[in-house]
Amino acid sequence: MRRVFLSYRIKDSVHATAAISSLLVRHYGPDNVFRDRDSLPLGAVYPRRIRRELERSDVVLAVIGPSWLTIKNKNGVRCLDDERDWVRTELRMAFEREMPVVPILLDDTPLPAPSQLPSDIALVGLSMYWQVRHRTFESDVRGLIENLEGGTRDTPAERGPSRKMINTASSGSTIFANQGDGAMNIDQRGGGPR
Repeated sequence: MRRVFLSYRIKDSVHATAAISSLLVRHYGPDNVFRDRDSLPLGAVYPRRIRRELERSDVVLAVIGPSWLTIKNKNGVRCLDDERDWVRTELRMAFEREMPVVPILLDDTPLPAPSQLPSDIALVGLSMYWQVRHRTFESDVRGLIENLEGGTRDTPAERGPSRKMINTASSGSTIFANQGDGAMNIDQRGGGPR
């Protein structure tokens, strides 16, 4: 059974990370998924618990949304450039322990290039990643779990683009269908995917 540690920026992806965590907990159980907001009891000493949970985990999922790379602290410095930044610390500790770090890219967020990252976490930019999209969220997270378990399910990027079909039976409504096993979105007004 996997022990999963979720690393994320609150200002970038707190809600997506909570939803991902919920599905992971459903599969692995609450004792095998660590997300600070869910897993730390009141009064816990944050640095000690983070280190302990990283030591207990066997994979780190780094949830990366559109502003993960550029968020700045109160002094106007990019958070990742601060050696004491917790996201950077979590990832550095994982790489030092030679743990797998899986970037989880939200929607169209690109994988950061190693040159965009501090040298101690530049491997994030070379790591095999997984994409989680809003429109196919549950299917994408199920695929992530299958891959974490050693399955061979295609990555979301390998499934191909969405197909657009015209439904002539109902006055030309537009139907968007993901190739593969993604969710189908039907908009009876013809205005595109929901």
